[in-house]
Amino acid sequence: MATHQPDTQDIRMINVVVLGLSIPSLINVAGNEDLNITVIDPDTIDSAVLEIKAANTDITVLEQHHDRINTDILCLILATNLPQNQTIILSDQTPDFEQLKATGFRARGYITPSQHDKLVKAIRAVHDGEAWLPRRLVADMLNHFAAGDLG
Repeated sequence: MATHQPDTQDIRMINVVVLGLSIPSLINVAGNEDLNITVIDPDTIDSAVLEIKAANTDITVLEQHHDRINTDILCLILATNLPQNQTIILSDQTPDFEQLKATGFRARGYITPSQHDKLVKAIRAVHDGEAWLPRRLVADMLNHFAAGDLG
């Protein structure tokens, strides 16, 4: 019985750009050879967009609180200018409807402190077209949508 052995041509690289110096330590590169990680530390949103675009990025992972970049605005700009890019935000607390609204509903994932060990799984899920949102946020979104409060 013949079995298919994947070769390097079968592996689709996922280009991941990370904005935030603490994030790379959360990604174990061993066993994740399909992740092409680029760490950036831009001074402005414009330079961040240029670096993310140059990296042909599939997934951008942002620290929620950055000293020079408003990540909510960057998330919205990326969604508008680079539609193939999806953004995950590393949050310091469980996000709420207002936080998602601040991104123009463009963040595709939030990683809370208790989920830091699941970052690679979230990257893969978002890359496959899913969202990585806490259940409480999904329930909050549904309540707002049911009430007609879309922002």
